[in-house]
Amino acid sequence: MTVGTTRTTGNAGVSINLTAFLAGDLSEIRVPATVNPFGWSYGTGAGAVNVIYADTIVLTDGSSTTLDLLASGALLDIFGRALTMSAIKFLYVKNTSTDSALLMGGAAALDLDIWAATSDITIIQPGGVFLWIDPSASGVSTAVNKNLYLEDNAAGGAGNKPIEVIAMGLD
Repeated sequence: MTVGTTRTTGNAGVSINLTAFLAGDLSEIRVPATVNPFGWSYGTGAGAVNVIYADTIVLTDGSSTTLDLLASGALLDIFGRALTMSAIKFLYVKNTSTDSALLMGGAAALDLDIWAATSDITIIQPGGVFLWIDPSASGVSTAVNKNLYLEDNAAGGAGNKPIEVIAMGLD
């Protein structure tokens, strides 16, 4: 007997709730800057995903790794099942290192098609975050360009560099 329903609910994306103040002659001026996070649901339409990958990858100085999001045989979804992501709709990468930047992309032929060219590299500084969202119904295919390449730039000190990765898309 099956219990419950298969579903995804929640928000993922940028959430900004700031108020800026400027001193004035008679009163201060305040202006809000707000952005609400993007809402996601379970399924295959616009704003929907049906597979989620979340893990912390550990790199050492100068090391690299390639995450095959299509069907690596080694990566698992958040339920511990073999990851098969035919299209990506959301990518969050956080460089938790305190002493070296993270290079993302640029490994060439099979890198994800979220950059203009597969040789393009995004640099994520220590403590920095990269966020990419495609809420369309189809997302970006990973049938060929399926890899997320991550490399520590070895500019910092020794030690482990934990990298947080969350990818959501379609199975």
